[in-house]
Amino acid sequence: MNGPSNISKDAGSFPQRSPVSTPREPLNPEPSKENTDKSTRRKACDTCQRRKIKCDLSTKARCSQCEKLGISCTRNKRHKAQLRRQAMINHLEGNLERMESRLQGLGFTVGDNDLPSSSPPSEILDDIPTFPWPTQIAEATNDTDLEHIYTSPQPEATIPAAEESPIPSIPQLFKHLDYPPAISSCFNVPRYLGGILNPGSFSLISPEGLEWIAQKTGDEPLDHLTQLVSTEEHDGFVADYPLHCVSSRRVFCPLPPQEDIVHLLHHYMEYFNAMFPVFRQSDILFLFPGEHVDIRSQSPGQWACINAVLAVSYMLPQNGASPQIGHQKSWLFLKNALEAVGELYLGPPDIQGLQALLVMAILFLAASAARPCNFLISVAIHISDQLGLGRAEDVSTFSVEETQHRQTIFWFAYCLDREISFRFGEPPVQNDDAISAALPTEAPTCDIYSMPTSDQPGSFSAFRSVCELARIRGEVYQHLYSASAANRPFHQILASVGQLDEKLQTWKNSIPSEYQPDSQAVTPFRQSPVSLSLLHIHYTYYNCMIAIHSLIAARGINSAQDLTDNPAFSIQPGSFANPRVLLSASLTSKAARASINLMKYLPQDDITLGITMYYPTVALKTLASSIVRNPRDTSQIYNMRILDQAEAFLSSTTLSATSEGMRRLGKHCAEYRSVAERAMKES
Repeated sequence: MNGPSNISKDAGSFPQRSPVSTPREPLNPEPSKENTDKSTRRKACDTCQRRKIKCDLSTKARCSQCEKLGISCTRNKRHKAQLRRQAMINHLEGNLERMESRLQGLGFTVGDNDLPSSSPPSEILDDIPTFPWPTQIAEATNDTDLEHIYTSPQPEATIPAAEESPIPSIPQLFKHLDYPPAISSCFNVPRYLGGILNPGSFSLISPEGLEWIAQKTGDEPLDHLTQLVSTEEHDGFVADYPLHCVSSRRVFCPLPPQEDIVHLLHHYMEYFNAMFPVFRQSDILFLFPGEHVDIRSQSPGQWACINAVLAVSYMLPQNGASPQIGHQKSWLFLKNALEAVGELYLGPPDIQGLQALLVMAILFLAASAARPCNFLISVAIHISDQLGLGRAEDVSTFSVEETQHRQTIFWFAYCLDREISFRFGEPPVQNDDAISAALPTEAPTCDIYSMPTSDQPGSFSAFRSVCELARIRGEVYQHLYSASAANRPFHQILASVGQLDEKLQTWKNSIPSEYQPDSQAVTPFRQSPVSLSLLHIHYTYYNCMIAIHSLIAARGINSAQDLTDNPAFSIQPGSFANPRVLLSASLTSKAARASINLMKYLPQDDITLGITMYYPTVALKTLASSIVRNPRDTSQIYNMRILDQAEAFLSSTTLSATSEGMRRLGKHCAEYRSVAERAMKES
């Protein structure tokens, strides 16, 4: 495999070399007899020759006299320098021979044509670049900056014109060759064929590279190259990129048969991808092209996507397996996908790897696993930044459909990052200052985020509203719950609560009235993807309301009198710009009751239920905390009745017998109701 690699490097290093009609003489001409005799007469090092003493011709690093004096022996240094120079010359000659052999294989004549009459030999020899010294070549070889490596020109540049000779001579060929073009070619060759590639290029030994080689070489067999694609390592040559297979990919569960895959993918696109639009239909078809998927021919991103999709599919209802077996297979496929996370993290950025990381983060979010969620979303956001998904200036080279899909993936990752930050109290990974892309104006290709309206022209883009609410939630964490907000004075917290509440109400008013939270016109939620997206919006709104006003309600502030009576609270004139801050206790209780009332619309599949059950859990805890803080308030009797009804509903629903998520939610509800009931009895 050294041949093609050296061809591309030599073609870039010697673009103007023109072989003459006579056989090419070696670069190191044979020394004359006089020089040979002179070199053979040299029997001593410089020190022994200067002192006119006998040199013992030691094969060690120094001769005996130099070793006694403790100085370096120049004879061996000169000998080693000659050996290095000779090795470098032999290496260059070998490269040139392989280049000429490859050009002859492609149909070009080498050394058979006479030089053009228009170009005297002196001019051609003047155009030949001087060879660098061996030290310069060694320095260039040790350079590890892959960005400045010569990119091979487009192979089409070597195709002769129609009016010219069908087989041009080498001088004519190199006459039309230019130095590295400004635009990137179809692929590049950094150091060796499988090095880390620049965005938009592919490796020669990838399936795309083999297809390109087959188109250019015709019927020439490529069995020796195909073995490289199907082998992870061959003769010490690491395929794909230097960090490929940092840890070998273990397979915990083989892929199911083709008919099962078709059934699973149908349910994935119908139920899961409609709610979480990470993939397009064409992306899924690309991941599962045929009956057999070979792990060795899959990139880390493709392998992770395949297993992440199957892991989700086995968690969905009606997957063709029993719930217990489906869950076991789901976690085995998730372990398959996790085997590629190291390669995704250390390798070049890949949008398929980003998609796989987002799906895996959703699975761990459904299981309320904080550490895996934080790690996976962190890697996903960094890959998104490297791909430039959040920058508006990087979308001009893509089609309209591809640009919209990339923006959908970016904003979905953004919302997931804010969700994980909000739930687990961790700072978000994505920085708003690093985003120049505008909010999505259109819903994703799936239609569940595009809802018809009766009081406004057009349709309502629920996906844009979700992104806007995610931005507000990021500000809530930054101003109220981050480490920098821990020691803020109370009047600043009061002002921030008023500002954030005002932004949240402005966001709610931007939604059509028939879809607004707290609206009487909202139709009952049904078990459909459209209703699930709207249910998620309502739950997120109530949860954000609780998070904003909890800091004030936890201090027992119910009116302005409570603030003036307590000297520990510092009040500024602008603290009451939004008078709703004095109603924080009642607002949190109202939002908690609304969240609890939505429990009858909870989804039935384990993934969506695991993600959604967080909101009623927080609402139950908030309502119980309100009773514990002020158990003698008459309004707490109504709140206690709500807790009793919630516990009765969770214990009577059929999902409690089959769903682990519903059992956990019922357990939390019973604990909170017990604490609130004890507080009321003791008061």
